[in-house]
Amino acid sequence: MDTLRSTFIRRAILVWAICLSLGAIAFSADNKPNLSGSWELNVPKSDLGGAPITKLAVQIDHKDPVLKYIATAVVNGQEFTEAETVSTDGTAATDSRGGHVKAGWDSATLVIETSDDQGQPLDAARMTLSDDGKTMTRDYERKSANDTQKRHEIYEKH
Repeated sequence: MDTLRSTFIRRAILVWAICLSLGAIAFSADNKPNLSGSWELNVPKSDLGGAPITKLAVQIDHKDPVLKYIATAVVNGQEFTEAETVSTDGTAATDSRGGHVKAGWDSATLVIETSDDQGQPLDAARMTLSDDGKTMTRDYERKSANDTQKRHEIYEKH
């Protein structure tokens, strides 16, 4: 009787452990952060790779799979504004500069890649949100053969 009972308990624990593991996998696979908010680049904390950015503010409206943003920046003393909408489900789109954009999730990291008409990569960005939701990190790489650049940008929520 004790052997039967201990076998039953071991099996029950194993089934419970499997259920917990599958639940954790399902949770992590669907654990996509909401990037909505007003974000400001922390220039001193960022590595801008030589980019002459002195100010950058981004307003994001994110209702997955639609992510809309308006970025206002000062680059080389000139102010500019850019607005884009991307689909985070991998649906291809064309941005305001004619680039072909594809965005999707790599676990809790949003990956956005842009290519030209011939499919040559132009740039890629990986965006992650801190656990407390107050800091967003954007690792950006411009892949143009003539003008490569890597940036590690730190944004704070306002």
